[in-house]
Amino acid sequence: MSRQFQLTVVIPNLNRAHSLIRAALSVRDDSADIEIVVVDDCSDSDLSAEYDRLRDMDVRVFRQDVRQGGCAARNRGVREGTGTHVSFLDSDDVWMAGRHDRVRRFYAAPGTARTVLVSGALLHVNGEIRKPHQPAWRPGRSLVEYVYRDMGRFQTSMLNLPVEIVRECPWNEDLRVNQDTDLGMRMDRAGIGFHIDPEPGVIKEESIRPGRITTGRETADLSHAWYRRESKDWSPAARSGYHLQDRVWRLADSGRRREAFIALARSLGPPVSPRETARRALSMVAGPRLYARLRGGYRKNVQLPGDVDAVQQAASRTWHDLDARAQAVCAGARDGAGQGPDPQTTIAETR
Repeated sequence: MSRQFQLTVVIPNLNRAHSLIRAALSVRDDSADIEIVVVDDCSDSDLSAEYDRLRDMDVRVFRQDVRQGGCAARNRGVREGTGTHVSFLDSDDVWMAGRHDRVRRFYAAPGTARTVLVSGALLHVNGEIRKPHQPAWRPGRSLVEYVYRDMGRFQTSMLNLPVEIVRECPWNEDLRVNQDTDLGMRMDRAGIGFHIDPEPGVIKEESIRPGRITTGRETADLSHAWYRRESKDWSPAARSGYHLQDRVWRLADSGRRREAFIALARSLGPPVSPRETARRALSMVAGPRLYARLRGGYRKNVQLPGDVDAVQQAASRTWHDLDARAQAVCAGARDGAGQGPDPQTTIAETR
């Protein structure tokens, strides 16, 4: 007899307090029935006060003894969770209302036991909510073709799946970058199917800020090394798409402009999106500040199709509301710090 549906949401965390609280609040607002598992990847910061507040919200908190990276934290969360199905959420992203019910209804249908449900996403970029293009899934299309040729989004916080699948195909703990695409590729090779949910289920934080592990010279080189290992059987269009969507911005963000322009030229053989190529070229020539002003002026004077709709407006209100509530929780946690048990004991999971 099959078990009753139970969803576990796994949130890895490293040194984040405010955004982690915001992420957990967003999940808990959607349903009290969701099991939330936070795995602390051996943070340098003392987050014991914030973790105590999370436990008050029935969040289970675990701590890695040594830092092992986000993939290891996600695998730990899967092992510790008790759900029949698991969703992933990065600690700076926001879960959207209604996602729990959509996941439950999808997996109640027959024939979905070997399928990954990919939630739709909105983007939070420097205070603005944006709606990215998400192409439909074409039957017979490989995951790598969908991501790099079709420019489809397949990111950690969008993934929902039966727990047996991620136990069969766990996160690759040796990777620091390209973790989600690598996972999807291995699932694809294992015969796992994918379904794209057109409804937004997450707001992804994509504001440019220093210190993100996805930027910097080292991660640009690690990503390219992964590409060279994995791309031997990719189509020319998928290889072009990798350079356009991955290589170019990693090099540009780490200050390697000359290499970024070479990668941009590499993305033209064959071109997969002339518009995106032109946008990235303009952003590199103008620089981030001037490009942001140009883009803002263009959007102000030209109403783009579907520029701001009711969903985006509601998402913006949700983001700001959660942000304010998370700030209040963190302030209360800090005010009450030092009055409870020893931080080294409170950071361990309380069953």
